[in-house]
Amino acid sequence: MTIQAPPTTVAKLRGLRWSIAANGANSIFAQFTFFGPVFVLFLGELSISNTLIGFILSLLPFTGLIAIFIAQRVARFGYKRTFIVFWGARKGFATLLILVPWASVAFGELAAIILVTLIMAGFSLSRSIAETGFYPWHQEFVPDSVRGKYSASNTIVSNIVSIIAVGVATFVLGLSTDMNRFVLLFAVGSIAGFIALWMYTKVPGGAPDPHSDTTQSSYKNLLIAVKDRNLQLYLAGIFLFTLGTGPLYSFLPLFMQDPVGLSDSGILALQISVLIGGLISSQLLGWSADRYGSKPVMLMGVLLTLILPIGWLLMPRASELSLIIAFILAFIQGIAGLAWGIGSGRLLFVRIVPTQHKAEYMAVFYATIGLIGGFSQIAGGGLIDAFSGLSGQFLFITLDPYTILMIFSIILPALSIILFTKLVSDSDVTVTEFAGFFTHGNPVSALETMVRFYRAKNERSVVRLTERLGQTKSPLTVNEMLDALSDPRFNVRFEAIISIARMNPQPELIEALIQVVNGTELALSAMATWALGRMGDEQALPALRDGLDSDYKSIRGHSARALGTLGDTSVIPILLTRLQVEDDKGLKIAYASTLANLHATSAISSIFKVIGEIANDKARMELALSLSRMIDGEHRFVNLLREVRADAGTAIAQELIYFQNHLRKDDHMDSESLSFLKSASNAFERDDIEAGIEALIHLLEGLPPTLYDNVASELLQGCLQGLKQWRFKNVENVVLVLTVLNVG
Repeated sequence: MTIQAPPTTVAKLRGLRWSIAANGANSIFAQFTFFGPVFVLFLGELSISNTLIGFILSLLPFTGLIAIFIAQRVARFGYKRTFIVFWGARKGFATLLILVPWASVAFGELAAIILVTLIMAGFSLSRSIAETGFYPWHQEFVPDSVRGKYSASNTIVSNIVSIIAVGVATFVLGLSTDMNRFVLLFAVGSIAGFIALWMYTKVPGGAPDPHSDTTQSSYKNLLIAVKDRNLQLYLAGIFLFTLGTGPLYSFLPLFMQDPVGLSDSGILALQISVLIGGLISSQLLGWSADRYGSKPVMLMGVLLTLILPIGWLLMPRASELSLIIAFILAFIQGIAGLAWGIGSGRLLFVRIVPTQHKAEYMAVFYATIGLIGGFSQIAGGGLIDAFSGLSGQFLFITLDPYTILMIFSIILPALSIILFTKLVSDSDVTVTEFAGFFTHGNPVSALETMVRFYRAKNERSVVRLTERLGQTKSPLTVNEMLDALSDPRFNVRFEAIISIARMNPQPELIEALIQVVNGTELALSAMATWALGRMGDEQALPALRDGLDSDYKSIRGHSARALGTLGDTSVIPILLTRLQVEDDKGLKIAYASTLANLHATSAISSIFKVIGEIANDKARMELALSLSRMIDGEHRFVNLLREVRADAGTAIAQELIYFQNHLRKDDHMDSESLSFLKSASNAFERDDIEAGIEALIHLLEGLPPTLYDNVASELLQGCLQGLKQWRFKNVENVVLVLTVLNVG
């Protein structure tokens, strides 16, 4: 047998459009025939018991057991060929539904029930054979990199078409009360089904596998799949989830019809709400699955599913509010169902099923879910009939035959979470982290800006949007920040560093900045070093320590300052040594400022020495401010500096008066010192700055040594020497003195 080459990625991407279009057409078929509320309402009009309805519905999944017996034959015949042949056969069986009303009139309801059962059996068997080929084919023709996006796009098209289809069905069912209204829907649905079949012929891949020809190999590979622990956990979780939700969702139209009291058109309208919920959330969920992995999206779907039965249990019956509440719950159901579908499906194809054994794994998967689904339908119908006499009230809950199903739909999915959390995932993102992406920062603004970021057409727009990405402080934008950091445009990269610095620390961002620090673009390296300090994450410490030995002075200076911001006291001895021998004034300022920020009291005298050597008043002020941090006086220092700049005499006089008023009796200030204090405040109050400085110097010389601790006393001594040398020229000494007096 000639082996066909697998389709290229380009061919696969081209074929996805046909697949999505086919699924859209098939949505009409699904809603008008076996998979929407139309079919359940049709069975209800045939006066079939809930147990029998459950049996008929169970044929759909039960026939999936055939997959394990035909997997190798399907592979050898060809996945695509199998799907096309038997998917076409199932459309033919569905067309026979138009004969059921005629059989009911001509031969009675029993004949109609038998005919429906036979049609369902033929349809289900054809469907199971077709999907045995479809799952491996689907794994092949959808690239993993866009699987979430594909699911989202597919959901959008399918849901829009389904909404229209349900709207049409609602209108048609409201036209009359006879069975012919169903016949019309069955006929239109079948035509749409055959159109979908033709479209799928345009999708590439699914060629016959000539290696699937030995029975011994087949059973060996099936055994490998059965023993796979990850697959076992996955199927066990699906068993609990399906057993809890499958029966309830199948009989939900009947629950809404009888206990709740909604009309047929109202029940069909609920399906629209389900579809809208899925439609609105599809892009976000698909994008999230591709970016953050399948598992967190899947588990979010399970968690949302737990909300639904609680709402249905508590909803009022035969009330004007019933339809409104049902619509809200249906909307949540749409989101939950899509999150579960996208997450669990993507996890299956990307992580659970190995490509080399896809036929066997998919056969085991399909057969198992068929068994689970079939059993759940029969159990659901049986439970409803068994508790048909249940009624009454328990607290806020109205009891009816569906109450037991509701309780199981809470307990069993909750238990499935325990199993799903043990699965080997396709990403390291946990559910908690995933939820945090949408609760930290501004996720709405982040998502909107991300879309605009990728559509920006020029550098100015990209720079502006990069800035906005950082302002959202949302972890959702991490990938976009990394993308901007690798942009070929310098200004975009520069802005990315600034924007990253505004965000909460993320490991990927810290690592990316470290790479920039170690890069060859000096301007960006220096800025990245600053950003690492601003973000304050200890992950950056090793890189910043290495930065102290950089060949570039700017990197050494920024590294020192960043280490000071991070409170890395381990570098104090290194910086003390370098401060004594460094000739570059910029580095001396950086080292001195860092030592002060690290509360290195042994460096106080050296820092004052640097202050005396610096001509730049802003640099001197920076160092004085850093010294004030040793006594936690930063806030007072900054406020006082602002006041001194506005009105020096008044501001200083008020600080001295405050100091005098708050002296304690046990501070042991002698009369001479108090006289100098009063003289200084009076002089500054008159704007006699020189006289005020002179009196302030005498005050400091006479302060009792026990008035302050060692750190504050050493700071005052350093300021005293500065005042004697520079008087009011170096105003930082005055501001620091007053800060120490009133804080230290």
